[in-house]
Amino acid sequence: MNSGNIPRDIRELDQWVLAYENEKQPYDVLRMPASVSDPSTWNSYALCASVVKGGCADYLGFVFHDNGIVGIDIDDGFCDGIPTALCVDIMSACTSYTEVSRSGRGVHILVRGDIPFGGRNNRHGVEIYKTGRYFIMTGDVLIFDAIEENQDALDYVVQKYFSETVNTNKGLTRKLYTPTWKAPKKGKLQVRPDYSPLGPGERNDCLTSLAGAMWNTGYTTEQILNELMLVNKRACRPALPDAELRGICRSISRYRR
Repeated sequence: MNSGNIPRDIRELDQWVLAYENEKQPYDVLRMPASVSDPSTWNSYALCASVVKGGCADYLGFVFHDNGIVGIDIDDGFCDGIPTALCVDIMSACTSYTEVSRSGRGVHILVRGDIPFGGRNNRHGVEIYKTGRYFIMTGDVLIFDAIEENQDALDYVVQKYFSETVNTNKGLTRKLYTPTWKAPKKGKLQVRPDYSPLGPGERNDCLTSLAGAMWNTGYTTEQILNELMLVNKRACRPALPDAELRGICRSISRYRR
């Protein structure tokens, strides 16, 4: 493992676990099972790296936590030592940090941006995640040694390799998020609906669902963005960056009404 090649920006996040040869289960620094959904079982990069350096663990693992880093896992990225056409397609689209996986047969790509769901496995050798998953990192850089912002590439990968997760007629994800309207008081209608609270792991899915519904109803991209900003401020805990909201609007507007 070449841990020195792991990008500094994710080394600064306390989203690290440990892994052992021939095991997929993540562990904390006390060698207790860790959970990708429980941040209390994660540690800093420095602490985990010291355990590996001391020979008490074999690998470092980075946990995705819906905070702007998306991971793409290509199971069989090579044929006779040469990257496959699928692997080249995704790597050339992302132009972001790419390493060879622990097995030596696969590829990990890390990209800054967002996807309209927590994670998916397309059952054809490609997986993509923004939360609820961890990658066993190797630092064996194949190409591109820095994590870059590339929302267009993520939109492309989702549309091409995970199209079954989107209803292309409506532009909606499977998870629906709908506002609620209070009954009129003294004959006055509520101007805006109430939006239920959204936490990490559901914010992007739900805002994409809302944007898709609005797009299909006939709202403009500007109107959708304004509503998403309102919902983001009122309901999302913590709020998403404005760039992610614009990315949602950009993705939704590509669908035919």
